[in-house]
Amino acid sequence: MKRYAFGLLTLLAFFSVSASEMKKMSDPPPPERVAFRINLPPLLVFEPDNPVTGRKNRLRILGPLFEHERKADGASMTAIRPFWSAETKSDGRSAADVLWPLSMYRKTRSGSYFWLLPYFLTRGKNDSCEHYLFPFWFLERHADGQYSWFFFPLGGDMRKFFSYDRLQFCLFPLYKYGEKNHAVTRTVLWPVFSAEQAPGMHSFRIFPIYAARTVDGIRENRSILWPLANYAYSLKNPDDFAFFSFPLGGYEQWGGLTSLTVLPPVFSWKEYQNRRKALSVLWPFFKYGAAEDGTGSCLYFWPFWGKAVSDQAYYSFFLWPTGLNLQTETETQRTIRRAFLPFYLSSRKYGIPEMKMLSDYTHLWPLVSRHADGRGTRITGLDFIPMKRLGFAERNYAAFWRLFEVIRNESGFAFDLLWGFSRGYRSENADGFSIGPFYAQDCSGGESEYDILFGLLHLRNQKENTRVRLFYRLEFSW
Repeated sequence: MKRYAFGLLTLLAFFSVSASEMKKMSDPPPPERVAFRINLPPLLVFEPDNPVTGRKNRLRILGPLFEHERKADGASMTAIRPFWSAETKSDGRSAADVLWPLSMYRKTRSGSYFWLLPYFLTRGKNDSCEHYLFPFWFLERHADGQYSWFFFPLGGDMRKFFSYDRLQFCLFPLYKYGEKNHAVTRTVLWPVFSAEQAPGMHSFRIFPIYAARTVDGIRENRSILWPLANYAYSLKNPDDFAFFSFPLGGYEQWGGLTSLTVLPPVFSWKEYQNRRKALSVLWPFFKYGAAEDGTGSCLYFWPFWGKAVSDQAYYSFFLWPTGLNLQTETETQRTIRRAFLPFYLSSRKYGIPEMKMLSDYTHLWPLVSRHADGRGTRITGLDFIPMKRLGFAERNYAAFWRLFEVIRNESGFAFDLLWGFSRGYRSENADGFSIGPFYAQDCSGGESEYDILFGLLHLRNQKENTRVRLFYRLEFSW
């Protein structure tokens, strides 16, 4: 390892000395020269600036194994793949991984989080934080200074924990206490004995023997030997009731909905308040009629073919889950997703009403993927991740199989092949191209520089003169 490091330092020193000597020999001092580059792929590739991609001081060593770059907006990324990576965004967000998913750190707009499996740590605003040692220990400091904690299964007292306003337990499943949306639930030998009380509602359960729930003035539910007998009736409308027994089936007439189920999933029939009907036979193999909310329509011959249509969505499939087509629409946006898995996937978003393209993602797995938005277009391949770009995969793993990258935006066009073996760019005021150590050219600000065999022949055209260097040392100008 020391020999490789010494060789690399020697190489960098050689280029530094050569560049300084060329500057000293000029009389008068020449204009600012084209930026210094190194093209020794896959050993060493250094690119100081790319006006198209916005990357600055991009250094790659041993192909995809080491990479460092900065962006014009202040962002940066460094990776020693697949062991470690770190990335900083221009808005202050950052990410770091060590043998992902073993350990990772993220800084977001609202806080930060860290894990070293099985330990998790999150930090939010106002000194709030959470500690997990999954699944045994948890400690949280809230923004108001209060604490939540548990030592599972001995005991715990948590506030704002998942969907609960407060959750307590002792020797779980011996005793559990919960508060949620003004409802208080006490459970002994969970889930056997349970009682729940809330304004206008109370329930009691001895699972699975008996359960009852009453919502004052609205409805009552009963269950006997669940799931053998379950029924409900309305306290507002005597005609509304429901009954279900598994595996026999059930009947419901409630709020304008009438449904009949026989030996589920063998047969199901529904009639909605708007007189629309839905039929299901051997669910999910055959469905016909209205959708689950009583609107639109559907026809399924699953898994061969099917479609569902509503006012704001269209869904169809062919040989599910291979061929999929989903279109949704809101007041401001239309989204169209199509797939023939695992080989083809696309997602397009358009603004309404002008139908301006907001984003376009297409993936021909595992060969190539294309990302386009208002900032430009990026084409990459190979691409083994069957979804849009994932930050952890891009930093730690994707570079191993990414053989080429093409970028086009308002600044120009750029490409990179085989981890820098061949790369180039073209913008309004500059362009560059290289093939390994064999040939490189850069043009900027009316000046151009050409290099053959890593300096064996070097030509530089300036506004005032032309310089030629042979065999790394002999230099001529006119």
